Amino acid sequence: MKSLERTVQTLIINGTLTECPGLFYGKTGIAVFFFHYARNTGSELFRNYAFDLIEEIQNQMTVTVSAQYDNGLSGIGVGFEYFLQNGFIEADDDLFEDFDARMYRIAMYDPYPDLSLAVGLTGWGRYFIYRLRGNGQMNSRINKALTYIANEIAQKVIEQTVPEGEQPDVFRFFCDLIILPDYSKKYADALKRCREWKCICKPDIPKLFPYLNYLQRLYICQNYFRMDLSEEIEKEWAKRIEPDKNSLLNMGLLKGRSAEGMLQLTTLNTDINWMNLL
Repeated sequence: MKSLERTVQTLIINGTLTECPGLFYGKTGIAVFFFHYARNTGSELFRNYAFDLIEEIQNQMTVTVSAQYDNGLSGIGVGFEYFLQNGFIEADDDLFEDFDARMYRIAMYDPYPDLSLAVGLTGWGRYFIYRLRGNGQMNSRINKALTYIANEIAQKVIEQTVPEGEQPDVFRFFCDLIILPDYSKKYADALKRCREWKCICKPDIPKLFPYLNYLQRLYICQNYFRMDLSEEIEKEWAKRIEPDKNSLLNMGLLKGRSAEGMLQLTTLNTDINWMNLL
């Protein structure tokens, strides 16, 4: 598969040169690809490269790294938890100690810019959701921070003050949240209210999640909107001959080389759970 080989070569050359450590645009997203590619090929070389990226990411975790999900701390933390939950890495007891402490302070004391996934409060919330799905169950600060975030967002849902453009991200947040047993009953009403929004009860797929490419959008909508989009997904796959060069100017997992590599791996029976990172 020549296109996949080209993707691998490009990412090897540019991976460690990419300055951004984040999930959508940087090293964390690249590491997602190389862990999956190593598992697919059985090659330790690519697994070691992913670990090299993780080491560089940890070296970049200074106080200046933002909390943003797309290119900052919350997305990187979710990426690390994803590696752990999928058996790509083994966690030391202190792997998330700094992540948890910093994200707790941010959630409890820092102003949030909006409710979006990419830069705002639902992105911060996703970090704590992933932690509770993993090995963070006994950490009281994680529960406290997530409850604070969920209450803040739920109040805006009740007050009907969630901007239309942020409603899909808020809806996804509560869909993910109520899967957690301790949160399912408490926030069921918030999710019910979200389902009453026009963009949710009558979804217009081309207008939803504009930061995703169309194939990613179809998978996300099928997962969250109780829609059978299998025919549309099959048609979209059939149209994918070569990637759009304009969408591959970065190396990240959102619309960059790593995303293209993961889509190529998906055709080789790699599961699509990685798309839930987006």
